[in-house]
Amino acid sequence: MTSVKIRFIIQQECSIHFLLLLLILSISGIDCSMNNDLLPKTFFGMTLVQRITGDEAKQFLDKLHFQPIAPKLNEIGFYEGSPGKAIIYVTHYDNENQAASEANKMTEKISPENSAFFSGQYQTVRGKDVYRCFGMGQTHFVFTNNNQLFWISVDTHIGRKFLEEYLDYLFQLS
Repeated sequence: MTSVKIRFIIQQECSIHFLLLLLILSISGIDCSMNNDLLPKTFFGMTLVQRITGDEAKQFLDKLHFQPIAPKLNEIGFYEGSPGKAIIYVTHYDNENQAASEANKMTEKISPENSAFFSGQYQTVRGKDVYRCFGMGQTHFVFTNNNQLFWISVDTHIGRKFLEEYLDYLFQLS
């Protein structure tokens, strides 16, 4: 057999294996990108009106904090509807410990009463430890789930119920 024929056979086998791998991944529902389900298109009677991911989300968060703070993998969802408005910020970390460590740093930083946030305290909601505070006309919730750190800013009159339903939603994804 000539080297050209051997190369052709190898290329054919590689192509077939690659196509089989793609077929298996698509059938199994594995998504190699960020989990888009964390920001559903509709939730709590509201519609996802804007979604920011990747470098754009990192730049948005860095600008919001007036300094570089955000890791590379972030998702931000802006929701609006008749119940009110909400923003869900999701940051993806390498592991659960890193997400928890960053959540602790964040809540320590915003806890002093000289920040834009006040009345911060930990609560247990649906079995999960959640940091809740108020500021800028909204209620803010900070918590982790697996290797993700969540910050939810939501109109205060629907805050607790929105959080409870979102946690139920996350638990259904697991």
